[in-house]
Amino acid sequence: MRLHLGCGNKLWKDYTNIDFKGGDLACDIRVLPFADGVASEIVAIHVVEHFFITEVLSVLKEWHRVLSDDGVLIIELPCWDKVRKLIAANAPENLTRWALYGEPRTHIDGVPALHKWCWSAAEIEGLLQEAGFVNVKQETPLFHQPIRDMRWVATK
Repeated sequence: MRLHLGCGNKLWKDYTNIDFKGGDLACDIRVLPFADGVASEIVAIHVVEHFFITEVLSVLKEWHRVLSDDGVLIIELPCWDKVRKLIAANAPENLTRWALYGEPRTHIDGVPALHKWCWSAAEIEGLLQEAGFVNVKQETPLFHQPIRDMRWVATK
């Protein structure tokens, strides 16, 4: 099973698309309704920034629980290191404020849609390792804005 968490209205073929309000399965992705070790892959594109700093470690541990041995987690999210530089360079709001707070035209569902934190690369790497992931590697983002965002691939 391959899980696409926080899918919104982007339904991917050959994935179980999961979101708070829809997809193939509507549920809170902080507590997944699956047995241990059932997913070969979990993808969460621009999802982690929607969790409070106090809950992200438990969320990552939950996703780790659902992954099979050697299962892969892929996440993409805004990168504080890059956003800081973009702010200093007076870059446009889609590269700065939207990374910090969310895009105002699409993030209209109140608290669940708001961005709660912007992590540095070192913070995310450490959180992934603390959650039990190995082979934690940063890659070039494939979605949204590579100049602003980061992509992490890790295995259980």
